[in-house]
Amino acid sequence: MTFCRILFVELLGGIGDLVIALPAIRAVARSHPHAHITVLTFTPSGELLEADPYIDRILYAEKGQARQAVETILAQESFDLIVSDTNYDGIANLIQQSQTQKAITNLWRSPPPNERVSDRFLEILRTEEIISANTEQPREPQIHITPTERSIVRSTLGALYQPVIVLCPDAGMAIKRWPAANFIAVGQALQRQFGASIVVVAGADSEQAESIAEAIGKFAQVWQRGTLRHLAAMIAETNLVIAADTGIAHIAAALNVPTLTLFGPSWHGRYGHPSPHINLQGYPACPDRHIQNFTEQRCWYCLLYTS
Repeated sequence: MTFCRILFVELLGGIGDLVIALPAIRAVARSHPHAHITVLTFTPSGELLEADPYIDRILYAEKGQARQAVETILAQESFDLIVSDTNYDGIANLIQQSQTQKAITNLWRSPPPNERVSDRFLEILRTEEIISANTEQPREPQIHITPTERSIVRSTLGALYQPVIVLCPDAGMAIKRWPAANFIAVGQALQRQFGASIVVVAGADSEQAESIAEAIGKFAQVWQRGTLRHLAAMIAETNLVIAADTGIAHIAAALNVPTLTLFGPSWHGRYGHPSPHINLQGYPACPDRHIQNFTEQRCWYCLLYTS
């Protein structure tokens, strides 16, 4: 099939969700090089698509208004192909009922327990003959940072002792957060053993980041909240990122920065990163483990299993 106007709907809500979808977006664009590619997503995630040579346009939905955003664009424009990883709030039905030539509305169907989400997306697109089975498609996400953005970050960071290691103590879900005391201990150990400069990323709780950096001492500093692209550019200039299963870990891996991800409740087999990145997985046999809905777990279970 030949498609001229393609819409990719990515409205799951998390920064990591958009990064996971990047290989699928790119595969669609590479398989249809003459098509105009539009991505509908949320802020600030969409910032990561800026400077991407495969994407022609980024549209944004307001938080809590995903369905309205889809309704609006379908009423105003027509597309030959719509691909969506979003099914809630009747969005899948809206797309299926549109006048599009082809619609793929469930990229996450019948997933095997240990298949990464991004790989599942690609497999379904191949099965649906949306992407070419004969063309090798990159399996890992890529984020494009401009030379100007890198230069600005270098000026902001200043002269730091190498290696520069990023610690990200925050996470969107409380159950994913590793204790602050553990980040402090890791930061101090990295300084002692490697003379590392530590950068602690401030999240929703900036005071926590300040206290962690202060406790680590020496060459530890806080990266204050700013734009998502500015954060990504900073990560691109560092040597290692340690984070929970959050958007920042996915960004770091997509930038080819060595990443150590702490998978407490979530499952590395679906959301982890390939070698040389390291996934530390919570103990699978923990009686508190609730893989179907880990937000119902009572605790962060022990990190005893490594992949």
